[in-house]
Amino acid sequence: MSESESIFQRSQRLRSHYQFQAAADLVLDSARSQVLSPDYVWAHQPILWSDIRAGICQLTRRKKEDAAFLAELWRHKDFVYEFHRHAKDLTADSSLLSMTLNQEYIAILTEVNQLHWIVRDRWGQAFGLLSLTNISLQHKSAEVLLGVLPKAPIGLATASMLTLFQFFFKAMGFHKLYSFIYEDNPHSLKGTLHLGFQREGLLREHIMDPATGQFVNLIQTGLLASEVDSPSNHRLMERLLS
Repeated sequence: MSESESIFQRSQRLRSHYQFQAAADLVLDSARSQVLSPDYVWAHQPILWSDIRAGICQLTRRKKEDAAFLAELWRHKDFVYEFHRHAKDLTADSSLLSMTLNQEYIAILTEVNQLHWIVRDRWGQAFGLLSLTNISLQHKSAEVLLGVLPKAPIGLATASMLTLFQFFFKAMGFHKLYSFIYEDNPHSLKGTLHLGFQREGLLREHIMDPATGQFVNLIQTGLLASEVDSPSNHRLMERLLS
């Protein structure tokens, strides 16, 4: 590395080679001799790039190697509609998509405020996508979006959320997870409430449905760290994550 490079450039160079522990060590060591934002230092934790495995589920950070699978997901219009009705179309240029995914992967939270994982079964087969967006390090909160293909093994969607709970609340010490659910999707609402989320409000005619052109209601739900360890969730974890 060149001595003329800034700590930010050196960190990015290490992350571009997937050397996340080295980047974290560099930033932590530099923080002892110069002023660096605590959030910038915190956002270099290698766990943020680590695979998360529990029971029937694996969550792996989305990266350039997942470009083909992501393109496959976006060909399933029903999946995109359920996951995020206003999701943008993917570029048809596979090399550009891979580059975009790589830039997203090596970025830190203070730069992008989001994390994306591929949802896989215990053998590594990919079936869906789990995302945290609007991540606030100040308020320790984030919005969650989840979508799996219809062919996904039974219980995989639930297992992926339970796995996320362990990472989000336990490992990272965040305070609140929230979601916005279309009122015309009672199945999603039922599943969300079953995991302990609470209804927090109704946003009337808040978003235009791109499929119908009609304004639709959104239901806001939220889950606090103090609510995640419910008896129901413990039973689910014993069945799906053991």
